[in-house]
Amino acid sequence: MPFDGFAIGGSLGRHQADMLALLADLMPLVPDDKPNHLLGIGDETSVGAAVPYGVDSFDSCFPTRLGRHGTLLTRQGRIKIYQSKYREDYSPIDPACSGFVSQSHSRAYLHHLWKANEPGVHALLTLHNIQYMSDLMADIRARIWRDEL
Repeated sequence: MPFDGFAIGGSLGRHQADMLALLADLMPLVPDDKPNHLLGIGDETSVGAAVPYGVDSFDSCFPTRLGRHGTLLTRQGRIKIYQSKYREDYSPIDPACSGFVSQSHSRAYLHHLWKANEPGVHALLTLHNIQYMSDLMADIRARIWRDEL
């Protein structure tokens, strides 16, 4: 049928290895001239592993849920901003990130907001995580254009 694209979702196995095995079998059967969307998958590792199989887009509550629960995604790894080691850490969240939150707020400030139960901190952490995922996808697109993926 002439669908605009294809959504892949539902049960994709219990582990990432199961999902990748399913994609290895399924993706050769799906037309590659239309967008292929993977439902409910959005962590960095799964995104990076699924793109080479021909998955074009993803949706997930993963980055926003992490933000609401006090975790920031960075190129150096995850930061649990509520940990006391960030109380006096005035460094940027992610030095390589050009997003508003990383450029405007230190780890110490976000730690303070979290400990003070400021409601706006959830939005700031979420915004940063969405920026991180957007940057990750931009990097993946650039690697595709350079024929590195």
